[in-house]
Amino acid sequence: MQITLTRANHASVLLVTVFITGFLTLILGGFLYLASYENTAVARSQIWNESMVAAEAGIEEGLSMINRFAGTTTPIENWSERAIYNGWEDLGGNTYLMQRTIGNAFYRVYITNQASPMIKSIGYVYNPKTRAYLSRAVYIQNAGGSYFRAGILAKRGIGLSGSLSIDSFNSQDSASSTGGQYDITKRRDNGNVGTVVSNLVSAIVGSGSAEIRGRLATGPASTIQTAGSFSSGSSAWVDAGNNGIQDGWSRNDLNLYVPEAPPLPGGTYFALPAPGSVTINAGGGTVRYYYNSKYSMNNYNYLQITNGTVILDARAGLRLNAQAEIRIAPGSRLVVYLGSSDTRLNGGGVINTTGYATNCVFYGKNTCTQIEVNGSAAFIGQIYAPYSNIQLNGNSDIIGSMVGDTFDVNGSFAFHYDESLSGPNSGSSAYRVVAWREVTP
Repeated sequence: MQITLTRANHASVLLVTVFITGFLTLILGGFLYLASYENTAVARSQIWNESMVAAEAGIEEGLSMINRFAGTTTPIENWSERAIYNGWEDLGGNTYLMQRTIGNAFYRVYITNQASPMIKSIGYVYNPKTRAYLSRAVYIQNAGGSYFRAGILAKRGIGLSGSLSIDSFNSQDSASSTGGQYDITKRRDNGNVGTVVSNLVSAIVGSGSAEIRGRLATGPASTIQTAGSFSSGSSAWVDAGNNGIQDGWSRNDLNLYVPEAPPLPGGTYFALPAPGSVTINAGGGTVRYYYNSKYSMNNYNYLQITNGTVILDARAGLRLNAQAEIRIAPGSRLVVYLGSSDTRLNGGGVINTTGYATNCVFYGKNTCTQIEVNGSAAFIGQIYAPYSNIQLNGNSDIIGSMVGDTFDVNGSFAFHYDESLSGPNSGSSAYRVVAWREVTP
């Protein structure tokens, strides 16, 4: 049989073909549009997030600048020349500007030179699709405060073991001290231990028969692990022989900024005499010394500080061996800036006869990664070393406060946190974030 197509049949086939082709083209176009839209949305989302990262980088630089003189007697209102020296543009009205480029992004950060400085940072990221910069801005309000807001504060993990005991007192309050000194009959339960690390399993590990009369705290989503007869809580709860952590005496929402150690103060520095029987008389004022290699003291060597304040730039760290001692006489103060990789305060230890932790301060520079305290004398002082693993051993008491990267605490000693160190008269302070909000660029 022969089938013959008429002209009308040809037209119908052509019409159907055109319709199907158009329909498929429409669907394909829709898919291509959706794919393009999705790619554009993903790219914009990435740029949106990157602009916040750039803004946060500006906040970090702003915090670094306003903390330029943290821990010194120089008020923030006096750092205008230092700001300009470090590349900040003076906009007038006590406002300064810094702009930096990071890859395909940049930030503009503004800071104010006043008692409660403000920071505004705007992050910009280039969008090749729109050929324009997308921006986001963050506004930060800061307040002065001490570096030492807990007995032990870490950026990462803390291990507490042995038979150590941690509690607190207040050298500026006669109700919780006697003559400004620790008195066990007046001790308090604010010997807090904390880490700011987030999302870390076992950020604080407590074991042995350690007793913490105070609270334990971690950053968001981190956890605390305890074992043995470890006990942490109120004095009454710990004294009752309870094990574990008392209900309500731990938290996992600690959100603190741990800045770098303050920079070395300016001024003329003299070469410190070689280790031996060395006495430095500050003459009733402040004197500054440096030592290029590790200051390693042996046998019965001593370094004695008298009659004022001594600032020591220990560029390669310190090491006390055998019966070597550092002595701080009444009416004196020692501030040490530790460099190199490690410092060991062993031997006879640091003997602070003033009895106050504010008169003995150790700052760890970025290169200081290890500090060991295991001297035969009680350590009365403060250690602020945010890049250091700090090891506390032995059986000699510690009075003061410490901040480090990580802590390994093991021994039979007592750690007495002086609560007055958290106040404005601690002698060691930094500006910290008290309010944060995203604002219009």
